[in-house]
Amino acid sequence: MRRASFLLKYKARVGVCGGNQQKHKALMASGNEYTLETFAPVAARSATFNLLCAVGCVANLRVRQFDVEAVYPQGKFEGDDGKVYVRPPPDERFFNDREKSVVWKLLKPLYGEADAGRIWHRTAKKQLVQVQGFKQSEFDPCYFYKKYPDGHGVDLILYVDDCKIADTGGQQANKDLQIFRDRFKLTMQDKPK
Repeated sequence: MRRASFLLKYKARVGVCGGNQQKHKALMASGNEYTLETFAPVAARSATFNLLCAVGCVANLRVRQFDVEAVYPQGKFEGDDGKVYVRPPPDERFFNDREKSVVWKLLKPLYGEADAGRIWHRTAKKQLVQVQGFKQSEFDPCYFYKKYPDGHGVDLILYVDDCKIADTGGQQANKDLQIFRDRFKLTMQDKPK
């Protein structure tokens, strides 16, 4: 028996060729030398994840997972980060004859950009630490935690666009998750993968 297929929605993702980004030192307008910084903590240590799951089981914590949708464009440029220019795709529909040498200035980090992961992690860290009062682990930069006055707490592991969160199911943890959800577009999953 053959099933009918239906198109639910069109999706497209604009990306840049980050491998072509210049990695040599460039002189910026301020006169200071600038090196493209690309490091981003992208994978939580397996020990951290295993510990979160083990503590979640022993302490009967609620463990949930969510994905951050379109993660890199949700990052925020700061300072010299925002001075990224790209050539548009080589498609004649984008240009007339006068505009063949046009470049686009990026307003948000895009997939493929060499430092997009670092910019996203910095944006998420700023939201968690400075706005929501979490603390970042010194051992694993992808692990964040927060203790509440009533003794309960929440533990969160963030790695690129995936996040695992363990808490006692209290209202304070739900409120913190909602604040994060209001800032970034998330897709919640009932059970971890």
